[in-house]
Amino acid sequence: MPDGGAPPDIQVTELAPADVPAAGALLGRAYRDNPLTIALFGNDADLRERINGVAFAMRVKAMKPPALAVKDGGRLVGVCGFDPPGGTPIPSEDRRAMMVAWSEVGPDVGPTLMRMLQEWGRRAPREPHWNLGPVGVAADMQGKGMAKAMLQRFCEMMDAEKAIAFLETDLAVNARLYEKFGFVTTESAVVEGIETWFMVREPRP
Repeated sequence: MPDGGAPPDIQVTELAPADVPAAGALLGRAYRDNPLTIALFGNDADLRERINGVAFAMRVKAMKPPALAVKDGGRLVGVCGFDPPGGTPIPSEDRRAMMVAWSEVGPDVGPTLMRMLQEWGRRAPREPHWNLGPVGVAADMQGKGMAKAMLQRFCEMMDAEKAIAFLETDLAVNARLYEKFGFVTTESAVVEGIETWFMVREPRP
């Protein structure tokens, strides 16, 4: 998710409920070819994109406060999600939709994801913290400052709340981007066969 300087006319807003399906589709595409996605869902790119789209739509739908969004001429081109301390409860019907999507791959996906989440949780700060992600930008808008605009807004929120932020990423290029916003890698580890960077950002005065 490399990103250039943000044009001055970019407007970051809250993700509207009507845009949740588009957000799921955008994030499904953005994460489709990540190492984690391939390891979990296999070599069928269309299947990976579809399963990710369902899961991410259910996640951002439940987020409170709402995820951040960027639009270009009415088209959703960027999404930045985050979970407050304690996480985001997902309604049971939406969890079922996620499990149905995962079942297209096979019975091992759910247990593998649970193990992975437990390993991530072990590496998270002990203090109350926000968890950044998912973050994605439409393919044709990458490098135009969309991610920068959303991450700046997220960091401003964290500074105002005097809150710690945490993330995990399976791409070194993303880790380098997050470093520009004050995130520091606290650990890198291979989790379920995937190299993962764990990063923390302390609030700034």
